[in-house]
Amino acid sequence: MKKDINNTLDKVNYIRWTNKAINAKNDIARSFFEFSIILKQIKDNGFYDYKYNNFKEYCDNEIKIDWRTAYDYVKIADFVIKNNKVLSLEKAGLLGHKKLKLLSQKLTNIEEKYRQEILRQINEKESFTKLKERLENNLKTLIKTY
Repeated sequence: MKKDINNTLDKVNYIRWTNKAINAKNDIARSFFEFSIILKQIKDNGFYDYKYNNFKEYCDNEIKIDWRTAYDYVKIADFVIKNNKVLSLEKAGLLGHKKLKLLSQKLTNIEEKYRQEILRQINEKESFTKLKERLENNLKTLIKTY
C-alpha cells in the first residue's frame, strides 16, 4: 500500500532510511568482494597449509564456508583482478556477488578486447535483471559477428 507523504518529517525519514538501506547494501557488496580477495590470497599463497592439507579442508573447518562457494569467490576475485584495466576494484565492490558471478561466468572465456568493451559499459547501479539482459544481447551480437 502506497501512502502519501504529507509532511517534511515524513519525507526526511523516507530519504534518511532509504539512504541507510542503500549504503548498507553497498557495504555488503564491498565486504563480499573484500572477502573474495582475501580468500584468493589465502588459496594462492597456501596460507591454509599451516594446519590443513588443502584449501577445501581449510574452508570447511576454519572459515565455515562450503569450499565450492569459496572457489566461486576466488574465481570472481581472479576475474576482477584480470580485468582491472576496465573494472576498478571500487566498481567491482559495488557490483556485488550476484552481478560479479554472472560477469565472471559469461565473460571469462571471451576474447579480451570484447570482454573489456562489454565491461566498460557496465553500470553498477543497474539491476541484475537489466545487466543480465544487456549482457546476453551483447554476447548474441558478438556471436553473430564471428
